[in-house]
Amino acid sequence: MKIALVNPRIEAYSSTLPPLGLLYIGAVLEKEGFEVRIFDPLPDNDQDIKKIVSFQPDIIGMSILTTYVDRAKHIISICKEHLKSSVLIIGGIHPTALPEESLDFFDADYVVIGEGEITMKELCFRLKNKQSLQGLEGIAYRENGLIIKTAPRMPVQNLDELPFPARHLIDFEKYLIPPGVIRGYWSERCTSLMTSRGCPFQCIWCGTQTIFGHKVRRRSVDNVIEEIELLLKNYKIDSIWFIDDTFTLDEKWLLEFCDKLLRKGINLKWGCQAHVRTINEKIVDAMKKAGLVQLDIGVESGSEKVLRILKKNSTQDAIKKAFSITKKAGIRRMATFMFGNPGEEIDDIRQTFKLAKEIKPDFVSSFFLTPFPGTELMEMAQKNNWLTSDDYSTGGLKKMPMLEINFSMQELRKIRKRFQRQFLITNFLKIFLNFNYLSKMLRLVFHYPRGIISGINAFSKTWVFDDFVFAFLVYYAKQKQK
Repeated sequence: MKIALVNPRIEAYSSTLPPLGLLYIGAVLEKEGFEVRIFDPLPDNDQDIKKIVSFQPDIIGMSILTTYVDRAKHIISICKEHLKSSVLIIGGIHPTALPEESLDFFDADYVVIGEGEITMKELCFRLKNKQSLQGLEGIAYRENGLIIKTAPRMPVQNLDELPFPARHLIDFEKYLIPPGVIRGYWSERCTSLMTSRGCPFQCIWCGTQTIFGHKVRRRSVDNVIEEIELLLKNYKIDSIWFIDDTFTLDEKWLLEFCDKLLRKGINLKWGCQAHVRTINEKIVDAMKKAGLVQLDIGVESGSEKVLRILKKNSTQDAIKKAFSITKKAGIRRMATFMFGNPGEEIDDIRQTFKLAKEIKPDFVSSFFLTPFPGTELMEMAQKNNWLTSDDYSTGGLKKMPMLEINFSMQELRKIRKRFQRQFLITNFLKIFLNFNYLSKMLRLVFHYPRGIISGINAFSKTWVFDDFVFAFLVYYAKQKQK
């Protein structure tokens, strides 16, 4: 049986991070004897979709984020036109949050709800052998005109039991694009790796619990080290971005991991995400010695009132302490902020500006608070009529506010623009003063001058220089992957 796994991405630069979820599923299916191919078509390039059709799969599996909905619908329509007998299975955060709606909207045969590895394996086996679906957990499908939603499946408890992502099923070299995804650190061959699933925090906007839940499950240190050694051997990587929601949760695990990296002589630079409550001198020093070059820390707001509403489990003091510790250790800190939050008024905005200046991050990025299906924020937005749009292709995150609570969309755009301008020098001065980094960036600009036009177009919409840089990198990555 032939299975095509498809990632309907919408941004070329996101391709520097391979679709790990599909790579895990592909590894499981391949191990069970299925013929698997993974397709990651470039945005707005229907030529890549023809490769799916040429494969003539019996089953098409697609992982869909909410921001991918329009692109996914387009790819599915082409596949259905040419692959009339193929079975369509969809999964990922969006179908998991909205299984019944997704069945109808995408005209899918089955929805995989939650983590996909085991459910997808069992579903494909039953379809191959034409067996009943009775007792199969974690799916939704139609039967006699009715939608059947089965009992939820327990997440994988021992992550070490999963095979490593099947990176050989994609042209992995195309994902190793400099400068990499660690802000301000130039990497020639950077990739991503996940060491845990789940997050114990209750942030109202975060959709991670939709798939992974709040209980944290972590791979063993030896299992992670083994995957890193394979990446070094097979792909000569030079840096890793750990995509765990909070990499620093388990101090004992983290110290063991850092110790084994050093004892094995693994010379890698790496970055990760951390919650301010999990940062202390002991783990920061250990991570620095083991190759950590940057921590991404979600600050979100300088107002403790807003932080409480967001259920961030953070305070000004905790934020200041975390940034002080990391600065003392000489680790770059990327801080993220959000505007348009519930309860946020002009004084809360002032507090955010003030705190951001005080903690002195090395890089600052800000977003508009965005409601995604399955989150507490979406429930609040629908209940209070805050939504101004449900179009994620033009709204949300850095594009256009999708919520109007205490500020209009235009006011929020002005606030974000003023905030990012405040950190223009902070974000880029060190890069411009780094001759090695600057010379390599100028080389990219020289080889991809049309990317400047893309950058200017993005900049003209927001007047935020960071958006110019990102748009250029999107253009550049797209050209590299053609």
